[in-house]
Amino acid sequence: MTYLWKLAEEPEAEAADFTDVAADADYAQAVAWAVSEGITTGTSDTTFSPDSTCTRGQIVTFLYRDLAQ
Repeated sequence: MTYLWKLAEEPEAEAADFTDVAADADYAQAVAWAVSEGITTGTSDTTFSPDSTCTRGQIVTFLYRDLAQ
């Protein structure tokens, strides 16, 4: 998410409501932006799972959703 967010020129977004993304995390604004843009919804209603490795399928889905906008 951070790479896509930086490519989008680091836009501000309202914080996402994930229990595993601290508000002061380096990637928190990128996650918030990705959720607000519909690029991701996290791994559940309350988690993003920032320590999990993405599959190729997930990455392709993120890229598709970002580029389809």
